[in-house]
Amino acid sequence: METTQAWMCTAPGAPLELKTITLPPLKETQVQVDIEMCGLCHTDIHMQDNDWGISNYPMVPGHEGVGFVSVVGSAVHHLKVGDRVGIAWMRDSCNDCGNCKVGRENICLKGYQGTFLSSNAGCWGKENCSELGCFSKVVHVEEKFAFKIPDIMPSPMAASLLCGGGTVWEPVCDYVTPGSKVGVISIGGLGTTAIKLAHIVGGDVVAFSSSANKEAAVREIGATGFVVTSDKEAMAAATGTLDVIIDTCPANSDVASLMDLLKFNGTYVRVGIPPAADQSFSYKWIPLIFTQKKIAGSIVTGSERSNSLFSTAAAHWDLMKESDDWKVEVVPFEEINEAMHKLKSRTNKGYRYILKW
Repeated sequence: METTQAWMCTAPGAPLELKTITLPPLKETQVQVDIEMCGLCHTDIHMQDNDWGISNYPMVPGHEGVGFVSVVGSAVHHLKVGDRVGIAWMRDSCNDCGNCKVGRENICLKGYQGTFLSSNAGCWGKENCSELGCFSKVVHVEEKFAFKIPDIMPSPMAASLLCGGGTVWEPVCDYVTPGSKVGVISIGGLGTTAIKLAHIVGGDVVAFSSSANKEAAVREIGATGFVVTSDKEAMAAATGTLDVIIDTCPANSDVASLMDLLKFNGTYVRVGIPPAADQSFSYKWIPLIFTQKKIAGSIVTGSERSNSLFSTAAAHWDLMKESDDWKVEVVPFEEINEAMHKLKSRTNKGYRYILKW
């Protein structure tokens, strides 16, 4: 059995420790990836703390891994040794349902297999994969979930797109059309990418932030409007102006006040997942019915759209690449606990941490 090193969380809320893990045998449909770096997502912190009640321990988190294919299984057809690939939130799916057959494995009717999910995650953790995340030096994954990265894209930026990019690309593909008025709530890593991608497909984007000092930066990446959420007059002026809202906030939101921002027949899409202890929201049926507004959830994206995300980002690289205002911060894996603390306390300098071996 092959072993490798990985950063492991052994109990809820425990700091990560460098451990030796045993990898399962490589399947004929899988590739072995030597991980170069991995993005740090807020989801990794939720999973570390078991905020959503779906974590199994010991656990090796990480689902924005970038590395190079070092071994290919006998049934692998589209990747070769040396290819630079990314691994995201999913490692497998049933491959048989209608959604999987069109590359929308994120809504696999039997539940996809999460990259580091196990039994506590229900249908998304049918296999024992809690120690198989991308905070590991080596990962085995199904070929279709190892996404080839365009040459123009540096690995740190590719890592930041794997989960954060896919998470917002899904609702952009589903709900944003040319000319749509799009509101993006919470301007961190997810919100920043949502602004760029919605702008690329022709959306007219308004950024909503609690921080007034982000206005100039969001306008540079495609936002045509900016609203400080604590400004009651500005929020009132935005009432009934939006076709779509993409809410990326990792904390719960006042859904009723955000629904007021929508036009009739508009859609509020939630992608940020609050802790399990704060999952409830309320809205009244009469305004929902009479305005035909919709409340939707959206979870990551499947293989078809993951590949289209990378091709779209590469085609618009002048916009998607990092700038002085939107820099990823690359730190060695040895600083993982410090980085997780800073991200959790919102004291990080960059908009996305990238951990490097």
